[in-house]
Amino acid sequence: MPLPASYEPYTDVYFLRSLEILQKISLNPFVRAQVFFRKGPGKIYGMNEALEIIKTYSKLLENGGRIFYLAEGEEYQPEETVLLLEGRIQDIIFLETMILGVLSAETTKANDKHGVNLESVTKRMKEITTLVGERPVFYFGARHWRYDEDEKIANAAFKGGAAGASTNIGAQTFGKKGAGTIPHSLENIFAWKYGANRAVVESTKAFYQIIDRNIPRIALVDYANREVDDALATATEMQGRLAGVRVDTCGENMMQGADSKDGKGVTISGVYNLRQKLDKAGFTNVQIFLSSGFGEVAKVEAFVEAEKQLGIRLFDSLGVGEVFDARTATMDIVGVGEAIDKNQPMAKVGRKYKPNSKLSALS
Repeated sequence: MPLPASYEPYTDVYFLRSLEILQKISLNPFVRAQVFFRKGPGKIYGMNEALEIIKTYSKLLENGGRIFYLAEGEEYQPEETVLLLEGRIQDIIFLETMILGVLSAETTKANDKHGVNLESVTKRMKEITTLVGERPVFYFGARHWRYDEDEKIANAAFKGGAAGASTNIGAQTFGKKGAGTIPHSLENIFAWKYGANRAVVESTKAFYQIIDRNIPRIALVDYANREVDDALATATEMQGRLAGVRVDTCGENMMQGADSKDGKGVTISGVYNLRQKLDKAGFTNVQIFLSSGFGEVAKVEAFVEAEKQLGIRLFDSLGVGEVFDARTATMDIVGVGEAIDKNQPMAKVGRKYKPNSKLSALS
């Protein structure tokens, strides 16, 4: 099946907005980006299509970039790098949604012999939206399945009460445009330019200066695992113009200020601490948007129950991706530099470069 004329409708809008920011401020360093699966072992599929997506929409190779990959049908292990891209950030940042989607879908179908059950998507989303009441829940799962099935999956999520989706093709089901502001990949570039402790503040300020003012200013605060410090710093420097913060702490990290007994990732004690610190600093109007793991009904239920016990509103909205079972692929930028062979290690906390000698170079 031929690829669509444009990648834009199928791409998470936070990547499209990131590309716009980078283009307008003429920031285009070389980066190293790696892809891996948590779930495995297994055989990888969708790689040929992922490579075709890169070659069709990007000038990565023409601009001196390099691609290394595991071949279609080759064995992979959990956490093992299966695809490595090296090139200019503006040639890479918009690719993530589509390439991860085809890798996740085709690897799942080949190894686990199932696709996406749309009725189950609606049912799970309905359980989540019922639990949270009037608070909006956004479907953020485009990268977890094929781009050409995104519209119908988003529609199933909409039937379950979702308020929006991260791609334009998915959001049109809702009569809307895609939702989303800042990804970690953009913050990585600002970490390279300004230092990791300024990544959140500077990327949020750039978003404010460049992107349509009708889009809410929501800072992604877990990049450096300084969720509280970066939330407070960004709220302070934005001087009343920050609508909210998004917490997407990965499973490798414990939220800043969280109780160790709660474990890692986005936890109740971590979010409670963040809400208290924002309120104490006078930022009661700054909302909290949570993502990472909230496709699990039990996790949402635990947060809602904790709100009753603590007598506090822990979150104002959710971003939900995994409302169906899949071998989801993940992509991280792990190096940034002025030249392709001079990348310095640069990644969000909890992720680092994982070389894999099994990868083949695309000639």
